[in-house]
Amino acid sequence: MERYIDAGSLDQRLELLELKETAENTWEWVSAGRLWAAVTLDGGRNLFSTVGIGARNAKLVLRRRPLTLHQALRWKGQHLYLTSVTQRDRTHLDVQAALVTVVTCVAQRYATGMGQGNRPVKRELPPQTFPGVLTEKYVRYEQEDTYAKTSRCLVLVTPKAVTLKEGDLVTVKEGPATAVYNVQACHVLDEFKNEYEILFSRDV
Repeated sequence: MERYIDAGSLDQRLELLELKETAENTWEWVSAGRLWAAVTLDGGRNLFSTVGIGARNAKLVLRRRPLTLHQALRWKGQHLYLTSVTQRDRTHLDVQAALVTVVTCVAQRYATGMGQGNRPVKRELPPQTFPGVLTEKYVRYEQEDTYAKTSRCLVLVTPKAVTLKEGDLVTVKEGPATAVYNVQACHVLDEFKNEYEILFSRDV
């Protein structure tokens, strides 16, 4: 891409999104304004997840403004998950983003305290609703002597504000992967996102 940017090339209108707690224990992407950008789909893969499979990559050029990886963009109804924001020149930014599908999730979380006789007692916390992005890790099918079991292990990528623990249950409310999953592993060292390996299994 040429370094010089013609103002007329910034011809795609996008919506800036920010994560907000719109009600107690409910997180949503909400509109924070409009902007114009040049958008190119380069056919490459954007590794927005360090654990799961990547998504289609988009390259954007937009006028310089405050923008961080805690935010997101919406373009032609598609959610753009920001993975890189760099300064192109004094007046423009280069942005890399993954084209992803956001699904509504509800997490049933648990905490362990001490009960009678100093025995651990597990108690439910209020459910948490949040937007997430699913990507595949692997699919496994096992044939056993008396039954078959199908298992689906996915990676759930969430904004940093969403914190889960191993053993929590996550209900994916929409899309082809609708089901109740168990959180198997947590990857929370990234500054801008958390990733959770979630498992669904059933007898068939």
